[in-house]
Amino acid sequence: MVGKSLAPARALPTMARLMNALVPALLWLLGWNLACGAAADWPTLHCDLQRSGFSPSFPKGKLRLLWCKELWRELTGPRSEVIVGGGLAFMGTYTGNLYAWDAETGGERWVFKTGGPIGHSPMFHDGAVFTGSMDRKLYAVDAKTGKPRWNCEAEEGIWVSPVVLHGLVLFGDRGGVFHACDASSGREVWRFQTGDRILTSASVTVDSERVIFASEDMHVYCLNASDGRLLWKSRKLAGLSVRDYAPMIVQGLAFITTNPTKDFHAILGEHQNMLVKRTGFTGKDPRYIPGGKDDVVQEQDFIVDFLKHHPEEQTFYAFRVSDGSELWIAPILYTGGLHNPITPPCFNRETGEVFTQVRSAFTTWDGGGEVRPFTGFGRLDLTTGRVELLGHGYKSKDPSRPPGDPDKPWGSFNYIGDETQTLSCAPGILLCTHQGNLGQLELNTGRIANLWGKRDSYGGFYGAANFGWENQGGYERAAAAGQPFGIVNEWHGPARAIVSVAGNKIYFPVGSQVISLTGDPE
Repeated sequence: MVGKSLAPARALPTMARLMNALVPALLWLLGWNLACGAAADWPTLHCDLQRSGFSPSFPKGKLRLLWCKELWRELTGPRSEVIVGGGLAFMGTYTGNLYAWDAETGGERWVFKTGGPIGHSPMFHDGAVFTGSMDRKLYAVDAKTGKPRWNCEAEEGIWVSPVVLHGLVLFGDRGGVFHACDASSGREVWRFQTGDRILTSASVTVDSERVIFASEDMHVYCLNASDGRLLWKSRKLAGLSVRDYAPMIVQGLAFITTNPTKDFHAILGEHQNMLVKRTGFTGKDPRYIPGGKDDVVQEQDFIVDFLKHHPEEQTFYAFRVSDGSELWIAPILYTGGLHNPITPPCFNRETGEVFTQVRSAFTTWDGGGEVRPFTGFGRLDLTTGRVELLGHGYKSKDPSRPPGDPDKPWGSFNYIGDETQTLSCAPGILLCTHQGNLGQLELNTGRIANLWGKRDSYGGFYGAANFGWENQGGYERAAAAGQPFGIVNEWHGPARAIVSVAGNKIYFPVGSQVISLTGDPE
């Protein structure tokens, strides 16, 4: 369906088009992060409109707590990142409150009340903060004062993070309509109808001309950002949902993930048994299978062939932003937790590296135990779609097996096949945000570190890791302390936000709280 224009199309002047095309490319070559150019800002979801998940800097030394805001009585969307701009940090809650805190001290500056739950991150742009609400409105709020500037009505509630581009605010609603409103007045300029709810936030190509998002009709859409014209529509994706995560766009490709139709325990188990059987391994412990580069190549050939013959089990997709075609199928099996769509890759803008989650019988990360083995990480080759496995840098404590989970510090870089976590990156490091902790992998050494929190603890504050499990009196101890035990939307979560990095500070949304951390003085 062609976008319905409600006002004259906004055509960019020829010189502006040229600059929009050339400047981002030049800046990328210089290693600059386009949307996060201001050192103290994290203005939008995943820092930039391509959703790279890359921070150009990261605090040094041991992290320490600056401030914390408990919001578990209101609940926050576990997919929501803290947005930072103009010296303020912003987060919305399920009670409909949009909070603004002093980014340095945590002091509350203002609270803006909407009429419904706020399920995703706002966006900061040009002195305003834009947020959607389930009250069917998109709000523009003055960032300094918290006073409303305008609101734009939608047919149904809004569960995505908005995009501000070319003087327009772009967002989808649960009625399947993708809207473009004037950023200065809220007047609707154009709209585009899809076949189902829109629960994924939109992303923007590097030239700022195309906006890409997915609908629960299981199609990916690419629209002209200025007038809403449909440029392409993907084939129907396999799976149940594309909710929560925005497409990640890098070097002419848009990545999107889904969750499978099979129960997640079933598909994880089936794939695990399939990968072991393929190796012919007969040793005592199939969680630790030796293998070299040739073995990984053969395994990935097998996985690609399997997905070609079983397209209903594909959950990781890459589309050309130019026409929606697919260059290759990546050898990536489902790795999500609690039946969530798997988390998208992240992109290091300085090095050009793309990091992704992956399942392999030859990974060194998770030995199994109480969770799923064969869950790990890799560098994605954008030309071939193949994945170079990343291992940790610790030698095996048992000479009879290759390195594995027992050889690295426990709980330092959690990546667990039946739980939810996400990847992000900064110069020289890969970050994993789990439901209770933030972990770091040094890429040059393979050494790992737990930067904050611990598993099953909501960032180190609540949960079974602090109070004990249910059969250990956890509920009673939490109640006596006046703290939550099982936060219904957060335990493993339908999605997982990455940490926001602004200046020398980290903002970690976990356990329906906002934790602000800092490192050594700059």
